[in-house]
Amino acid sequence: MHTQLVYFALFAGLAGAAGLESKSIYAVEAIKSIMPGALTDCSQFEFSKECRTPEEAAPHLINSLKGRTTGEIAMILSLIGVESGDLKFRINHFPSPGHPDQGTANMMSPMYVSEYAKDLNLPIEGKSGPEILQLVIADDFRNFDSARWFVDKHCSDEVKAKMKMGTDEGYSDYITKCVGTTMADDRQRYWDRAKKAFDLSG
Repeated sequence: MHTQLVYFALFAGLAGAAGLESKSIYAVEAIKSIMPGALTDCSQFEFSKECRTPEEAAPHLINSLKGRTTGEIAMILSLIGVESGDLKFRINHFPSPGHPDQGTANMMSPMYVSEYAKDLNLPIEGKSGPEILQLVIADDFRNFDSARWFVDKHCSDEVKAKMKMGTDEGYSDYITKCVGTTMADDRQRYWDRAKKAFDLSG
């Protein structure tokens, strides 16, 4: 029954903003379309405690992204797909031995993980980077909401305005000017799938 309810849950776009259409998209199907490598069962996966299925992730992502435009939702889901390996990871394990203080669904650097933990009022005093990350990712909603938090805290108003429109330029600015990396081929592929899932023209 819980799974059925999740399947009917929607990402609802923001209505009423100039130049924006309100769209409603089935959340689980959108996540699967954008993140085709997501597992249907995490129990046998090497990092099963980090991994979530689309059905498990959907309620948290819906709650995190409520009130956002379809453009913003598509972009944030694209980033989560790339950074989490299609919902499989919430700690950076690669290249081995990895970075145990870097993680969350959008794979934030240790500096941002600590800032996020402070904003959450988590008890981080005296704790190491890996310990702080473990506090953050212990809760599923906190893990997935980190991507929304990062946009709100660290993207400029100009970039956020472009993200709302759901354009290619908005996504490129999000990746290069806010996240601070390059538009690699894999990021473009995730964005192309997200545009299709959310019926965005780019």
